[in-house]
Amino acid sequence: MIKTIIIEDEVNVRNALRKMLTILEPSINVIAETGYVKDAVKLIKTEKPDLVFLDIELEDGTGFDVLRQLDVDFSIIFTTAYNQYAINAFKFSAIDYLLKPLDPTELQESIVRAKQQIKNKKEHKELLNSLLNNIEKKEKKIVLKTTEQHFVFYVKEIIRLEADGAYTIFVTKNKKIIISRNIKYYQDILGDGFVRCHQSHLVNLKYILSMNKNGFLQLSNNELIIVSTRKKSEVIRLMNKE
Repeated sequence: MIKTIIIEDEVNVRNALRKMLTILEPSINVIAETGYVKDAVKLIKTEKPDLVFLDIELEDGTGFDVLRQLDVDFSIIFTTAYNQYAINAFKFSAIDYLLKPLDPTELQESIVRAKQQIKNKKEHKELLNSLLNNIEKKEKKIVLKTTEQHFVFYVKEIIRLEADGAYTIFVTKNKKIIISRNIKYYQDILGDGFVRCHQSHLVNLKYILSMNKNGFLQLSNNELIIVSTRKKSEVIRLMNKE
């Protein structure tokens, strides 16, 4: 059985989640519930759960306040109402989260991933540390997962991204990594500091040295990246701003 604690300040959400878990995953045994940071820390230390459903906003603080007081050796599925800043942090960190109201299909998918995380506690802890780093507004880190491993980079280390169909190639100073997500996904979460200079290219402005007369960007790693005609004025504007 998977020992599970639900930390959620809305009683109706707790009830709904417990019922869904009973139907979707009988192996999950909910041993405790609370909506308070102080109680959550005590419960986790005492009960030593395998899995915690953790709401972001609690009665007396946040889910992150809970984590900062613990040595995390359990799997976590975050639950949250829509909050763009928090969601971006989850995406950067490749950590599982569920939006409220909870969707049974998404819950089931998260449980499958949580079971894998329970088996690989070291990896889960690394991803969690990355999330806390991003939530605390330190230098942003991004987690890139391939089928075989995961990589953690500071965003400032990324030189450019290149579209390859449904895949994206990340280029840093020392590595090229292919990720099975499209470039639009990363354009949305990376936001400011990167420019989509072409349908196939997203470039970190910090690595642009110049634009030559043929409409190519000269990057600091000696690469030349094409700029589409319709993107030329935007690229020049952002280069001047940078």
